[in-house]
Amino acid sequence: MRAYTRTVQLLQERYYGALPGERRLTYLAIRGMLRTLDDPYTRFLEPAEYRALLEENEGEYAGIGIDVDTRPTRDGYFRVRAVQTPAAQKAGMQAGDLITAVDGKPVRGLTGAEVRDLTEGEEGTSVRLTVIHPTETRPAQIRITRHLVEMPVVKFRMERGGIGYVSLSQFNEIADTRLTQAVKELDRKGMRALVLDLRGNPGGLLDSAIDIASRFIPPSRKVVTIVESQGNPEVRSTSATRYLGGKWPLVVLVSRTSASATEILSAAIQENRVGTVVGTVTFGKGLVQSVLPLRDGAGCVITTARYLTPSGRDINRSPGQRGGVQPDFVVEVSEEQFRRGEDPQLRKAQELLMEKLARR
Repeated sequence: MRAYTRTVQLLQERYYGALPGERRLTYLAIRGMLRTLDDPYTRFLEPAEYRALLEENEGEYAGIGIDVDTRPTRDGYFRVRAVQTPAAQKAGMQAGDLITAVDGKPVRGLTGAEVRDLTEGEEGTSVRLTVIHPTETRPAQIRITRHLVEMPVVKFRMERGGIGYVSLSQFNEIADTRLTQAVKELDRKGMRALVLDLRGNPGGLLDSAIDIASRFIPPSRKVVTIVESQGNPEVRSTSATRYLGGKWPLVVLVSRTSASATEILSAAIQENRVGTVVGTVTFGKGLVQSVLPLRDGAGCVITTARYLTPSGRDINRSPGQRGGVQPDFVVEVSEEQFRRGEDPQLRKAQELLMEKLARR
């Protein structure tokens, strides 16, 4: 630490050019230190990034109810991908709007995280956006009151033959509640079997994966074993109070970008023999991270453990192994099928479930 402090002092005293501020130098130093660990999951978060991660895990935030591209346009503006709440729609926001300023501050030169940071704040306060609507050329001023916005993590519908379909995009603090509500709503509509779509789900909270596993796996069954750096194993099992009864045949869809908590859940369902996994081999992330705060509003994410599937498999990808969860039925999606809007993985899931229902 003395060497670092002395180096900063020498830079400030003797460097011939312009220097970043002391905080920026410190942030860069921390990033450099963590890069030497050769662990892509251990990383430093600046205050805006840390707040965004906490909000993502909580599943809601105080903001203005719009989804904005993380990258700017060629003009340096930020495009609105979707309007998420009635309040934002009523205020006049539209998908495709270009945000040029927030409270009079131009967004050109800012990052997506910085723009998001400007639009968020205390619930009940207001923010003024300068936007260019898709069909107009002159900018408009829109004032929106910040309100609680829930991140949509679950989509569901009923497919033919009484097969329910539930898509889960992330494992956050509200994922278990929203998924359970969706399953119960489909059950009221006469669901006979269920497809749980975890394709593209990057993971999230370990506890959320265990809670959701408890919905489909009988009580007291092993879900995952957590092994910390000292080598001490901790077995996490299903909870009796969450079990939904197992009355629906289940197929889980996964893809190459299904990772982390998604792999914990899909492996637990597969190895406890309560469902069938369809798709492609998953990403292969068998490491657990802890999110830790720092003094000035920043934070860091540190890998603190690895996990094993119920049978004791280490699925983390490494130079020596591909890793990942191997589906019971490997089904690829070609580029041509994707362009035509075809979904052979979902079709295979439906076929398997119809066969199971026919044998009942």
